Amino acid sequence: MDNKGDLRRHHRTPVMAQVELNWTDARGTEKFITGEIIDVSESGMRIRTREPLTRQMYVTLRAERIGLHGRASVRTCAKQGTKHVVGLEFAGGLKWKPKESK
Repeated sequence: MDNKGDLRRHHRTPVMAQVELNWTDARGTEKFITGEIIDVSESGMRIRTREPLTRQMYVTLRAERIGLHGRASVRTCAKQGTKHVVGLEFAGGLKWKPKESK
């Protein structure tokens, strides 16, 4: 398998679900946004949001549908049309595992 150029440590699983993010900005104002999850792996997720997020910033995330709640750092943010695609890396030991199908 040739995965040259793919530096990801874990397989990504496409997921259709919402994620709520909150953080405190540089002025001390608490911010909240909702994004759409594009895909998720054991150590992070890619989401689509209406506004850009600052790289290296930490956010608290909650994705009820996939049972994920914790902190993550913003690794990438790229404008795509009218939205932004944001790469998040989970922090503080947060990990995601796909549910076993029965």
